[in-house]
Amino acid sequence: MVDELPVASVRLVGVLPHLDRPFEYAVTPETAAAGPGMRVRVRFSGKDTEGIVLARHAEPTTDRPLAPLHRLVSDDVVVPPALMRACEDVAERCAGTVGDVLRLALPPRHARAEKSDRAAEAKDAERTAEAEEAERAAEAPSAPAVDPSPPAQDASPPEDAAPPEDAAPPAPRPGDRYPGLAALLSRAGSATGPVPRATLTLDAADTWTTVAADAISDLDPALGALVIAPDQRDVARMSRVLEDRGIAHEVLAGTEGPEKRYRTFRRILRGATRVVLGNRSAAFAPVRNLALAICWDEADDLLEEPRAPYPHTRTVLQCRSAEERCALLFLSASDSVPLHALVGAGYLARLDPVPAPVTAVRPHIVAMDQYLRDREGPSGRSRVPQEAMRVLRRGLERGPVLVQVPRTGYAPAIACTFCGTRAQCPQCAAPLSQAGRGGPLHCRVCGRREDGYRCPECDRTQVRAMVIGSARTAEELHRAFPHVPLKVAGGAHGALEDADVPDHALIVATPGAEPAPAHRYAACLLLDADAMLGRAAFDADVEAIRRWRNAIALVRSADDGGEVLVVGTATLPAIRDLVAHRSTFFLDRVLEDRRELDLPPFSRVAEVVGDREACRTFLETVELPDGTAVFGPVDLEGPEAAGRARAVVRLEPSRSRELAGALRAGVAARSARKAKGSLRVRLDPPDVF
Repeated sequence: MVDELPVASVRLVGVLPHLDRPFEYAVTPETAAAGPGMRVRVRFSGKDTEGIVLARHAEPTTDRPLAPLHRLVSDDVVVPPALMRACEDVAERCAGTVGDVLRLALPPRHARAEKSDRAAEAKDAERTAEAEEAERAAEAPSAPAVDPSPPAQDASPPEDAAPPEDAAPPAPRPGDRYPGLAALLSRAGSATGPVPRATLTLDAADTWTTVAADAISDLDPALGALVIAPDQRDVARMSRVLEDRGIAHEVLAGTEGPEKRYRTFRRILRGATRVVLGNRSAAFAPVRNLALAICWDEADDLLEEPRAPYPHTRTVLQCRSAEERCALLFLSASDSVPLHALVGAGYLARLDPVPAPVTAVRPHIVAMDQYLRDREGPSGRSRVPQEAMRVLRRGLERGPVLVQVPRTGYAPAIACTFCGTRAQCPQCAAPLSQAGRGGPLHCRVCGRREDGYRCPECDRTQVRAMVIGSARTAEELHRAFPHVPLKVAGGAHGALEDADVPDHALIVATPGAEPAPAHRYAACLLLDADAMLGRAAFDADVEAIRRWRNAIALVRSADDGGEVLVVGTATLPAIRDLVAHRSTFFLDRVLEDRRELDLPPFSRVAEVVGDREACRTFLETVELPDGTAVFGPVDLEGPEAAGRARAVVRLEPSRSRELAGALRAGVAARSARKAKGSLRVRLDPPDVF
């Protein structure tokens, strides 16, 4: 093998951007088994560097002597060819390096975990061989024994016999309410024809774990499935549902230790199971015969990779769907702007449910409109009006009640009572907050305690809370319902497990921290809706709707007594969309506004952040495509941002590959010149505007 293919093309992991290309090495007799997708160690720039073999060749492309492969780390094919192509596609889309993408895709090798899993693999193979031998022995022909008695009549009906008329029909499954899902699964794993890709917005009565489990159950047993969820609690919920159905699966979580994670990775690699669950880091899992990839709540910011080249999980799954021809399904409780745009472009199909009564598929949702406020008088303008208290009392009679607040803490934002100027720390300019009733003002960044605060605008000392946190909300509700069990989830209080939710209890939670009890909430109160909509972000309204609908999905249907009250300005478009059922008017309006303003997804945006001089020099030297709009660079504000600047570049989406290629080449050229200063380039950052 060494004499026939003595040259190995190797992709190095974690090298500088200008060195992100295949390198050739000579295969030695000790590394003769090295093949495509295997891990090797090579000497590069005087260091022992990890690499992935791309291919073996008979002749080198250079006349220079080749350095030998230093060591074959393992004969496991950790990066199959299709997954390698997906990694290259992700790097190209995100203006990054393939080496950085491989570093995200591959967990560090753990020798003890590999050794123990090899032993387990050998035992599994031995048991399989014994079972096959026993089956062949049972099927061997033998002389039939003579039985003088007449044969007994078989009481079991034939397989093709019709069921009795009085037999109860099988119970309908939530996944059956979406007819397009069956069509998607019928095409999953097909080697010919278009690859099925769809988005499915669930009704509040349908849990995403049940619908995903229905899809996996209907998949061919020989095909693989990958399920990605933002939070580890979502992964655990999905795992429990699959366990109840007896579906074998693996959980590849970033919170596991190195040994357990690599053992799980290797079990997936050798095809010990066909179903894999995980969060963001599991998007690259090497599932055998991958035919279906499911992503829950793709708009959650936990699915945005914080490490270079900063790919979104949606992008990773799109690349894998293209390279491995696996069906792609996005599940969510609320439509997102990127998916809605992909539906409009024809990339995704929209799977709608069969028509059903509104009261059967969602709770009764009411917003505090002008009529309700006028009916209550002055209390109707309070933060927790009497109508909210009535909803809480009715809900507590039937089960637990959820109260969602936008912020954690007691009073996380303080302002002057007279002029409304926000209270800031005189030392680091961070917002001052209050930890408890009557407690002193303090800074959560530098820890400064401000006992004698005076407003810099009007010199007054009285302050008020701009935003009420979950701790103070719980304190107020405890005074109103002293005999009711009360739990706080999120922030400093930590997570609350689903099984720890008491019946007939009040649960105060921040968005994303809501526990999901088995029998759902009897009622839900969405407080401070205007504060959530007032967040300083261009997508604050869409993100607020997503967080509200995720909470509403935990409430019982209206037929079962579930109700939701939104405390906010009822005339705001976002709140009106929340009350409406399956309306796309609001999202269509958002897309139209973004089209007129050249905001994503109708423009490809990149952010360049770094030292002031490095940022300026990069923009002067990089060869951006014609028509690219450049904004900045502008100096960043804050004591920690001294000397740093930020610029934004924008181009039409049809030329996004050109923009990514130009930025990628500019970063590589800067790396080759060993330019001074730090610089970071991100495409489509969520907080760019």
